[in-house]
Amino acid sequence: DNGGHQGMGAAELIANAGSKLELVSPERFFAPEMGGMNHVPYIRAFQEKGVTITINTRLRSVRREGNQLIAELDSDFADGWRGERRVDQVVVEHGTLPLDDLYLALKPLSKNGGAVDYERLVSGGDIFPKRNPEGGFVLFRIGDAVASRNIHAAIYDGIRFGLRI
Repeated sequence: DNGGHQGMGAAELIANAGSKLELVSPERFFAPEMGGMNHVPYIRAFQEKGVTITINTRLRSVRREGNQLIAELDSDFADGWRGERRVDQVVVEHGTLPLDDLYLALKPLSKNGGAVDYERLVSGGDIFPKRNPEGGFVLFRIGDAVASRNIHAAIYDGIRFGLRI
């Protein structure tokens, strides 16, 4: 689902271990979160190992039947279409959720309550609203601390904030 290196790397590892593999994605094309330069080595490895790539298809559920699993598939594009695959294992990669316990604990202690004025981040001016004058620091988060993103997004965030601090 995520379409990034995490899922593709896991798929390559599984294929290199000799397993028969089908990579299923709800996306309209293969691995949309990867750039074109990274596409080539992955698709080469997948083709050499006989990996089946199925796009426009979503994993709906998995159920056990005997000693196998039945992966139930559907489509966002064809109402009522259903498919099934009888498999030994299912690996799902949906990205990551931020571990935000520390961020949430620090918000009330910060000057800005963790808030960022993103319009000012782009146009200029103070990007950290003053919400708590008693706060001891400015708090913000970047990269995977916000949502599942690639390293390039985190670096871009870091540069934008670093230039403004």
